[in-house]
Amino acid sequence: MSTTTPMLITQDDALAEDVTRLAAVAGCELRRRDGANGAGGHWRDAALILLDGPAAEEALAAGFPRRTGVVLLTRGQVESLWRPAFEVGADALLDLPGQEFRLVDLFTDLVDGVRSSSAGRVLAVLGGTGGAGASTLAAATAVAAARGGARSLLLDCDPAGGGLDLTVGVERTCGLRWSGLTISGGRVPSGALHEALPGRRLGSGRLTVLSCDRDGSSDGLTATSVRAVLDAGRRAGETVVCDLPRAPSEPAAAVLRRADLTIMVVPAEVRACAAAASTAELVREHSAGPVCAVVRGPAPGGLLVEDIERAVGVDVLSVLRAQPSLASAVDRGGLCATRSGSRGPIVRTAGDLLRALDELASGRAVASCTPS
Repeated sequence: MSTTTPMLITQDDALAEDVTRLAAVAGCELRRRDGANGAGGHWRDAALILLDGPAAEEALAAGFPRRTGVVLLTRGQVESLWRPAFEVGADALLDLPGQEFRLVDLFTDLVDGVRSSSAGRVLAVLGGTGGAGASTLAAATAVAAARGGARSLLLDCDPAGGGLDLTVGVERTCGLRWSGLTISGGRVPSGALHEALPGRRLGSGRLTVLSCDRDGSSDGLTATSVRAVLDAGRRAGETVVCDLPRAPSEPAAAVLRRADLTIMVVPAEVRACAAAASTAELVREHSAGPVCAVVRGPAPGGLLVEDIERAVGVDVLSVLRAQPSLASAVDRGGLCATRSGSRGPIVRTAGDLLRALDELASGRAVASCTPS
């Protein structure tokens, strides 16, 4: 048995059937033993031990050592099992079916923990004004993370944006969009989530996309579903990049509250800066992490980075210079399929954002832009 596989010890076939079903929900393989004596050396090695009352008594009689990762399962006999649970050293006593969600959470944590030993990062990107190019920058950053060897998850949280699957070029790939995803609460196993979504392997990394539909529908895109998907990405150690609408919404606020870094894209124009200043006030009401700006050139009036920082009220992290060929390249097949998606100003700015996430993860402050 693999040390990453949980073990269920019970002679109760009905209980075993229910626990196996819950393990399948989390995408977790489960091994069963009829009695504690049959567990043998797996008592020490299994990632998680699940057992009922009779199995706990057997384990105590056999002198099995106390260990972490033991959970006692029962059906309405909680009071009579507190003592065996304590004596066997159980981390939890779960009364089924009422606490099935906690058992699914345990399986989900186990599956996601195998995939990655480090926590993921969440980046939120939005426009300081309309037409700032935030969606393209969000997509380019997720693509750059995948090309760099990471697992990245691109979340489209703007129902009016037309669908980020088009931007990256996976619109013809089978998989769910927000409208097909139903999450009422709890945790989402990252493995099952990614198998259901369209994606593409880019070198040694992989990009997965959860996009809105092109009809502007927001079905499935709720604060609850956003939180569950973000948490799944974090547990799996992914770089999660979220494209947000300028107009405040509950799903967008849920992203901002969980984002390690929020980026506003601001065109280098006086009117755009005025609009971005108002947007920045709304963003700061919900953001848990730092809020920075990316300035998008050109600057027809000669605005300097310092001018934009004063006008908008946030530090500038990077300057995104003009890339005339980018729009046509996206139209021809998306960022994943074009050379413009792997080089040029937008890739350099995406690299700046990913480095800023690295700095935050290491406990350092994000460095402001110092353009030449």
